[in-house]
Amino acid sequence: MTAGLTAAVVGAGAQGAVHVFGLSRIPGLRIVAVSDVDADAATALADRHGAGAYTDLEALFSEQRVDILSVCAPAAVHRDAIDLALAHGVRAIHCEKPMALTYGDALHLVEASAAHGALLTINHQRRFDRMHRAVRESVRAGVIGEVTGAQGYCANLFDWGSHTVDLLRMHLGDPRAVSVLAQIDVAARKRVYGAATETAGIVKVRFDSDIDAVITTGREERLHPLGDNGIVLQGTRGRVEVFGGRAVVHADGRDPRELRESVGPEFAIELGGVDPAIIEQTSLALADLVQAAKGGVEPVLQARHGLAAAEIVFAAYESSVRRGLVRLPLDVLDNALQRGLDQGLWTPATEIVSTY
Repeated sequence: MTAGLTAAVVGAGAQGAVHVFGLSRIPGLRIVAVSDVDADAATALADRHGAGAYTDLEALFSEQRVDILSVCAPAAVHRDAIDLALAHGVRAIHCEKPMALTYGDALHLVEASAAHGALLTINHQRRFDRMHRAVRESVRAGVIGEVTGAQGYCANLFDWGSHTVDLLRMHLGDPRAVSVLAQIDVAARKRVYGAATETAGIVKVRFDSDIDAVITTGREERLHPLGDNGIVLQGTRGRVEVFGGRAVVHADGRDPRELRESVGPEFAIELGGVDPAIIEQTSLALADLVQAAKGGVEPVLQARHGLAAAEIVFAAYESSVRRGLVRLPLDVLDNALQRGLDQGLWTPATEIVSTY
């Protein structure tokens, strides 16, 4: 089915290893190259799969035919890497979140991919999570009645929050956001994988379904009694609480039902300390993209979902700068958080370099 297809991976860190593993499981797909600014890291990962190692993307695309590309480098390089791949005829691209450092760049990636007839997916891999899929089916079946609202909790909006926003949209049926009202704090100059984030915030999103979602971010205070990373779905006859690898369905007149995250035994492996659930979900996402490329269908993680999440994130930062409601579609293309920092709207007292 996939005979003759070739793949390359940009970024040889822990997540790059996860993508290489996922690609290596697809029958008939051959990994031809791994690229990283660290030559030793690229070589170490490439050698394990009989691929070429590169530090120069132009050289990679000039020397190798690449059908499928995984981009696992920081968000700052996503646009350049994807533009170069499109120029060299790459047919399908799977890009790590967050999409880009500005809304304009995120929008460009979607438009450029479409113009080149290429598929672009964003690795909000939790859409393949077995537990979340079971929750989605329960909600669709009306177990908690009509959904009336939702809450999300995460360490920061730009990085972790990208997943939180995407999951809320998925469970609500992928509605279109029509407005965002937010306030954030930037007590420290915090960077996650090189990208600026807030240190705390609260965001209200109104969807065209007339449902509101409220997202709370931060690390200094407990966000919710059940944990600091999760979502709650409210219904007319109950609620669902999903935190970590556990979901609890509370429905009127029934005992709470618990769902636990699980993975197939083939994914219970050691890959740089990455959660096996992420390994499985990313592998499924990559296989789905390849199948979509072969069959001419829309992949589950199609970039319009990633762009919808990015629009909400950037609109939240814009709302905080404007001190007011932002109606969508978003009409600014930069990153208001970075703009506000440059203008001195916040005065961070310390600096934090983190992975969450």
